Amino acid sequence: MLEKLKNPYIAFLAFWLLCIVTFMASQSGPIAAFTIFYTGLLPFIYIVLWISKSETGIKLRENAKNWHVAIGISWFVFGYAIYSQKWAAGIINDVFLVDAGNLGITYTLLAFLFTPFGMLYQDSIISGLWNSLIIVGMIWGGIFPILLILPIPFKKVAKIIGVSFLIIGLSSFFIGVVSNLALNKETLVQRFALWADFNSNHLCTDDWSKTTESVLFLGGNRVLAYQPQNPEGSQFTPETCNYAKSF
Repeated sequence: MLEKLKNPYIAFLAFWLLCIVTFMASQSGPIAAFTIFYTGLLPFIYIVLWISKSETGIKLRENAKNWHVAIGISWFVFGYAIYSQKWAAGIINDVFLVDAGNLGITYTLLAFLFTPFGMLYQDSIISGLWNSLIIVGMIWGGIFPILLILPIPFKKVAKIIGVSFLIIGLSSFFIGVVSNLALNKETLVQRFALWADFNSNHLCTDDWSKTTESVLFLGGNRVLAYQPQNPEGSQFTPETCNYAKSF
């Protein structure tokens, strides 16, 4: 097991799963922030590892020196940046119903997270993985009895069965965690935004401010108030602040 953890691909994946499990157990804002950041970073880590270690990656690095390849990569990065910002703005608007520019830190991070959340962790992809895993399990379920009657040493059969169950079990755990992460995407965004962009200190003295934990400044005298004691779905309310408090 320790030998497998020396594999950088497995080590980074194991650490990611640990972060997700820790967040689900603690519901901590900083842990949520780190989990979101690491989730976005993970695909790029794997890309760097692949480019640095694989033969194809080495050839790709060599070809990148050619001007036409470099131009193609530049256009891809430009298009990716534009579309990722559009996707991030849409997510923020869906969650908070305000302009994404008001949540600068969250907006920047979500744009960075476009690859994992906007492209990879989609419901259709996750459901496809589940279906594929079920099919593989059914196929292996039909093969196991055949292995028992074939002239193969029992220890070898037991090893094959054990490894197969381990792979299927770990795969189901991984897909389940990814599915949970995708389903709780809005919760993660909310918790990160509350930690990064909302402010617990403000100059508002209105009645609503007494039950408000933090606010997001929207410009002028408008704020988005976070009131956790309200029912779910109405915890974020736009308010007018008179800025009458002095210090």
